[in-house]
Amino acid sequence: RDSTTRPRFPIEVKLENPSERAISLRQLRDMRDYCERLCKTRLLKPGLKWTQMTQHDIVQLVIKRIIPPEHSCSWVEFVAHGKAQERMYFCSHYWGEYFRDFMVTIDAHAAHNGEGLRANYWICVYAVNQHQIELGHRLCDSPFYRGLQGSRATLLMLDKKADALSRLWCVFELNETLQKLKHPLEVWTPLGRVGTGLVSSGPVLQALMRVDTRKAKASHPVDQRSIMNHVAGLDENQG
Repeated sequence: RDSTTRPRFPIEVKLENPSERAISLRQLRDMRDYCERLCKTRLLKPGLKWTQMTQHDIVQLVIKRIIPPEHSCSWVEFVAHGKAQERMYFCSHYWGEYFRDFMVTIDAHAAHNGEGLRANYWICVYAVNQHQIELGHRLCDSPFYRGLQGSRATLLMLDKKADALSRLWCVFELNETLQKLKHPLEVWTPLGRVGTGLVSSGPVLQALMRVDTRKAKASHPVDQRSIMNHVAGLDENQG
């Protein structure tokens, strides 16, 4: 039985600590294979091609359809059957990136580091209850920050246009990684790790040189204010 098999709801055990809701490489590959089958059999959305499926699509068309709102939980709680899965790596990424490319990047990282199927990645799409997102009163209470703490490294996942750097939550995650937590930061693309022989030039590096994180946006005005203030060293609630 693969990790996309539906258990009975409500699930028996909730994982209250967000850091224990990392998704394993095996579970990610199960999701990839499941979504690819659904797209190719046209069971998700008319006209949706597997090569164009994003994390937005996964949340709306897979996660929220399988997990009922009245018994909501994160995807990891659903597939881990109550077993804690501590994060090894934290992924900072853009939901609009094609999921196929995202998985190519994850597989490249795992191969580069010799990781097996039990390697765990903290990815907000799967670690957060998408029916009932709770960010806490302050940024340090958010599941994103708690997922960052104690991780081996932060992996910045970039597409060709480096769109992740246009998202303010990604800017927050990078700021905390480098300024507060002093964790290693690795930049990855579907072609490999930026700075290696595989990715030493091209559109991704050009996009990185042009990026201006001051123009980054959050979906909600409150998050926009809080993160901008935090990065600037001001009180999060100011303004």
